[in-house]
Amino acid sequence: MRDDDIDIGIDIGTELPERLATAADQAVITAVPTAAVLRRARRRRRGRRLASGSAVLAAGGLLAAGLAALPQGGQERPAAIVVPPGSATPAPAGVTRPSNAVLGEGEAGGYRFRVELDVWAAAADEEDVWRQVRAMYESDTELPFEVETGANYPPVRGEDELPYGPGTSWYYVYLSVDGNPRAAYMQGEVRGGSRDEIRVSGTNLDGNGNESPDAEETTVELIFGHVPEGVERAEIVWENDTVSEPELVEGAGAPGGWFTAAGPEGGVDPVELRTYDGRGRPGPGYAFNGW
Repeated sequence: MRDDDIDIGIDIGTELPERLATAADQAVITAVPTAAVLRRARRRRRGRRLASGSAVLAAGGLLAAGLAALPQGGQERPAAIVVPPGSATPAPAGVTRPSNAVLGEGEAGGYRFRVELDVWAAAADEEDVWRQVRAMYESDTELPFEVETGANYPPVRGEDELPYGPGTSWYYVYLSVDGNPRAAYMQGEVRGGSRDEIRVSGTNLDGNGNESPDAEETTVELIFGHVPEGVERAEIVWENDTVSEPELVEGAGAPGGWFTAAGPEGGVDPVELRTYDGRGRPGPGYAFNGW
């Protein structure tokens, strides 16, 4: 068949290109919500849950103000939740009585929460260690060591070995939810100087229960942590490109800064923690791989 035997009713040289261009302008391409699908799968795998009435979470600072939400895919992306800053007590850390700082109070995922930091001063000698162990036990503080099978709890002087040596200071981060008694979620040795490092952890807050049909839409990621001395500013980048700048809070007896941040609703995961010194130069960071 020859070309001049074909009659399609349009001028191929002029009309056909114009019609194709018009059709292309009218086409609407919808993005596949890959991130949301993967996020739902990760959420079901994660064990970081906060059941109703339980107290979990901790350390730090304060919830950052999220940057303004930008339109994405025809919708406004949710911004990080803003939590009012807490305050540190002027009382110094003691051997038998810790310092206390309220690192943040607020509401996320339908929960009212309060985050606190306790710091116990370093014992000067073995006598101080025994006094501190007894004070921790009587204040319902989780003891910072493992108790061996057959040993007393708490350890008893003259019957058990010294649980740890003098010169070590301890920190504890607590979370209380909906007015329930606080519970420790993060603890460890207070470090300074070259031994200090970024420490980060977190949990989910889900206001409708962990397995409800709309749980994914109401879940809020709560993260918390510590940055070393010299860090003046921190940023948290979330999965939807929202950026939070948590306020760094000091704890008496614990150098560096402590922070708490809550992500946007919808189970949006944190991606990266960035830090900056007083001159705005980037410092150590943290990648939330596999979060």
